[in-house]
Amino acid sequence: MTATPLAAAAIAQLEAEGVDTVIGTVVNPAGLTHAKTVPIRRTNTFADPGLGASPSWHAFAIDQTGIAFTDDVGVIGDQRLRLDLSALRIIGDGLAWAPASFFEQDGTPVPVCARGTLGRIEGALAGAGIDAVIGHEIEFLLVDADGGRLPSTLWAQYGLAGVLEHEGFVRDVIAAAAACGVGIEQFHPEYAANQFEISLTPLAPVAAADQLVLTRIIIGRAARRHGLRVSLSPAPFAGSVGSGAHQHFSLTTPEGRLFSDGTGAAGMTVAGEAAVAGVLRGLPQAQGILCGSIVSGLRMRPGNWAGAYACWGTENREAAVRFVQGGPGAPYGGNVEVKVIDPSANPYLASAAILGLALDGIKDMAALPPETTIDPAKLSDADRDAAGILRLPDAQSEAIAALDDSELLRALLGDPAIDMVVAVRRMEQDRYGDLDPERLADKFRMAWSL
Repeated sequence: MTATPLAAAAIAQLEAEGVDTVIGTVVNPAGLTHAKTVPIRRTNTFADPGLGASPSWHAFAIDQTGIAFTDDVGVIGDQRLRLDLSALRIIGDGLAWAPASFFEQDGTPVPVCARGTLGRIEGALAGAGIDAVIGHEIEFLLVDADGGRLPSTLWAQYGLAGVLEHEGFVRDVIAAAAACGVGIEQFHPEYAANQFEISLTPLAPVAAADQLVLTRIIIGRAARRHGLRVSLSPAPFAGSVGSGAHQHFSLTTPEGRLFSDGTGAAGMTVAGEAAVAGVLRGLPQAQGILCGSIVSGLRMRPGNWAGAYACWGTENREAAVRFVQGGPGAPYGGNVEVKVIDPSANPYLASAAILGLALDGIKDMAALPPETTIDPAKLSDADRDAAGILRLPDAQSEAIAALDDSELLRALLGDPAIDMVVAVRRMEQDRYGDLDPERLADKFRMAWSL
């Protein structure tokens, strides 16, 4: 791979606009965002041949000290972080940003690279004549500068008071997003006190995950300007509903949309049904990627709108897979929301898993099970068993084991990516699996924060 360098005139233009530093980011299997920076004049070098990075970047754990070395990832070797200059954005205060990917010294893509993995899945869909679009949601909690609770005297779920209490922060985020081309569809207070959600404009899979990472940078910087911090933990405080990172996806072929104007369930086409069926049947194996951190289980409970039951339903927010029908309220047509994904997940790998499962379902025309039209928690155990509705585990050890044993996910994403996710999550389990919910939430409240 050889990047097309920025022309001297383009570098000069960036400098004229006040840019003096360029940040390049990657997200590792534990969901941690890593970065390197260069002076503006070194931008092309960052893109090709790239900057050196130890393979241990893939193995860093969320406790700020652990490195989950494996037989393939250790202290030997050196890889290259290469900027994608086509995605470069000016983000203000002298900074520009671009996503990066991992390559070997000779330019060969590194198989464990999450962004590269999603790119391969996006390419596989294109090879099958399918265009995919993903819309990300970001739920996060505002906390004080030390990670403590903020007061909630004037807070109501989804209430105007939350917007007015944090008006400066909200406006700063919206302005910064607009300035660097991030599409915010909506921004509102959420259920928990001082919790917000942002819905982003749908984009092609890799571009959508890049946009999500950039938005996290934007909200982190805006919070700092107001003396606050952002918690991206799935469970910032024990006993709360927690935060999700839902992904909506839609699929289109030259013949039209797969989730709209069909003759199947809820207006899906036959291929659309198969795609949903593929996602649904693979969720128990993919849980370790989608919501597999040591604190994810604190959120994965019925009643939290976290999709604790592996079933699907039209506008059913307690189903792991929520179907959104096309119509005036859905300008992008019918789409599928995967509820179980949380902010501890690597967003590139989460998208790769979901889209890979959907493509697998289409290829073998997987049969869609009956729709669940009520809260699955209200069904008896016997009725859930009869309907094939599985309760997804809240125990991290079970999710890790299912992922490790999954021939399907290994075939879709590759052994290197799966092995590294399993390694970092097993380190979490081995070190912290005996902590009670309060200590878990407190220890990892800021683990994924930027």
